[in-house]
Amino acid sequence: MLFPTIEFSIFITLLILTIYVANCDSLYKALFTIITCAVFYAKKSLQYKLFLLAIVGLLLLFFIIFTHNKSTRRKIILLAASYIFYMYWNPAFICLILFSTIVDYYLSILIAKSPPSKKKTFLLMSIFCNLGILFFFKYANFFQDNLLLVMRIFGYDPSWTSLNIILPVGISFYTFQTMSYTIDVYKDELAPCSSPLDFALFVSFFPQLVAGPIVRAKEFLPQLKIPIKLNWDTESLFLIVRGLVKKVIIADNIAMFADFIFTSPQGFNSTIIWFATICFYIQIYCDFSGYSDMAIGIAKILGFHLPLNFDRPYFATNPSMFWKKWHISLSTWLRDYLYIPLGGNRQGTILTYRNLMLTMILGGLWHGASWNFILWGFLHGFALVLYHVWQKRFQKNFQHFVFKLMAFFAMQVWVLLTWITFRVTDFADMLYCLQKFVIFDFNFQFRNIGLGTSSLFLSALLVLFFYMLHLYSFFCGGIDKLLAKLPLWKMSLLCVMIGMILFALWPIQDKPFIYFQF
Repeated sequence: MLFPTIEFSIFITLLILTIYVANCDSLYKALFTIITCAVFYAKKSLQYKLFLLAIVGLLLLFFIIFTHNKSTRRKIILLAASYIFYMYWNPAFICLILFSTIVDYYLSILIAKSPPSKKKTFLLMSIFCNLGILFFFKYANFFQDNLLLVMRIFGYDPSWTSLNIILPVGISFYTFQTMSYTIDVYKDELAPCSSPLDFALFVSFFPQLVAGPIVRAKEFLPQLKIPIKLNWDTESLFLIVRGLVKKVIIADNIAMFADFIFTSPQGFNSTIIWFATICFYIQIYCDFSGYSDMAIGIAKILGFHLPLNFDRPYFATNPSMFWKKWHISLSTWLRDYLYIPLGGNRQGTILTYRNLMLTMILGGLWHGASWNFILWGFLHGFALVLYHVWQKRFQKNFQHFVFKLMAFFAMQVWVLLTWITFRVTDFADMLYCLQKFVIFDFNFQFRNIGLGTSSLFLSALLVLFFYMLHLYSFFCGGIDKLLAKLPLWKMSLLCVMIGMILFALWPIQDKPFIYFQF
């Protein structure tokens, strides 16, 4: 279920109505609304209907037990909505979330209660379970295919074929989320959650379940102690609208050119490769940050605060700054739970560089089971190592504004180059694109590329529109502060106008968010 769809609009409307009804004492009205929501999403599949029937049955049981407690009632509604939201893709995979929830809930309690000699055993059990699930569903095909390739190189031709395992949506996000919880409990930075309901909602909270931000338990669980209240303000509305503009108007439309070129890039000149790379550079930022904006905005309406995930990363002047601004919830997770445990920068220069490289390579592998993602992580790790060397030896001599401007442009070129390795999975095509990107052929023709003039013109307009907004946000502090001061009725009127533009530029086919595949 994608955020910018009619289905999700109906889903969130029914959820909000249900929460409103739950504030009343009418059990039957609340149940009726939830069942209506469930029936609406019941596909023709009998399996899906049985899953929904089981959820509604459990919901009825919980309501009977907790009918006197409105706060608990609202949490149950949110939990049920989160499970229904996730089962929209594949009902069977809800079992994985339930398994992770149950295992980490009880293991965290055992970690807290056990003597120091046994704590690590329970922590390793949690890590093994979570990484085991992640490895099987995300990396088993990758390692099996590469093992088959190596065996055939040495003359062996085994008869077994690829497993063709389906990747559950969002598995990388909620796995990291639950792992960080048990690690924090192990380090005595967090007390284990005493409420199974609160912990289940932390694991499966639907706005950020399938594509982040990756939320820490120490940030989310305390919010569940406060009564859940719907929060209508201009900031929430602005975040959702901004996310829709980024995703639907910019990312989905500009993707047409980038997808067309990178699907089969051989034969295109350097100008086209550069322009396609810029299009993808904008597409992936608007696609992912747009999802994060919508997730944060929807969570705010439901009464929750989610962490910032992007902070204008394309204005970074060095690799370290870029990773402090890009996918912040992942980069801080890698720093706190991988880089620092490896030793961070505490064990000398060489080991610091090793830790940086390992962290970024594994961060690349987190994005996908493919060699191009590993290469992408390696290149970013290499850039971080070079920057550390530069910092120690030369940076103090290059503080003038001109050098900072040069550093900014150099960083943009580097990020563009690395996005090629991220986007193009075939190595022959990747090498061709990199060659045309680095060795410019001074062929500026856009003729006979096989794509309509209107698509090219629209992509060029969107590139210009993106850079105008981006520069305005940098020099004027962004339009969010200005719009946040608007009265709700003015913001609503602006949303209607933007909605008309969205309707005009809405792509024929809904494109899933890029990070759903991770």
